[in-house]
Amino acid sequence: MAARLSPTYLENTQLGYANKEEFEVLAIDTLIDTNWRNPIINYLKDPSTDTERKTKYMALSYVLIGNELFKKTPEGILLKCLGESEAYLALSSVHSGACGAHQAGHKMKWLLFRYGMYWPTMLKDCIEFAKGCQECQIHAGIQHAPASELHIIIKPWPFRGWALDLPGEIRPNSS
Repeated sequence: MAARLSPTYLENTQLGYANKEEFEVLAIDTLIDTNWRNPIINYLKDPSTDTERKTKYMALSYVLIGNELFKKTPEGILLKCLGESEAYLALSSVHSGACGAHQAGHKMKWLLFRYGMYWPTMLKDCIEFAKGCQECQIHAGIQHAPASELHIIIKPWPFRGWALDLPGEIRPNSS
């Protein structure tokens, strides 16, 4: 038989701390506004607001449809702009998801473009994600690199090591 806990019982119970006076609650602020899309979205929603010149210039290649931000490619294709958490999910599904083939960084970026996704640090993130994959590291080919650094041989003067062997007249004449 399981005991049922009521809210009043939980208030009276000492949950793992020895002394109420020494007990501390730390609040972690996770609402920091670091999303790269926000300045562009804010400018596209209201162009009359005071905005940096760089943001205004960047906003020329973006479109806001509803609440979603899209990047326009030179071909006119719209790519959905992803935030940090969405980008990580997209990376993991492309790299090692149901149809993921543990691709390298450049191939992952190409696939994400093909699926219609975009964020500014896409290539760097794809390369880092592929490098950090345990399975890729285990099953990767052995790199055939020399054990020590190669040393160049410096000649005292040009053409010192070259020789030229000129044969004389060939007898009997060849065909």
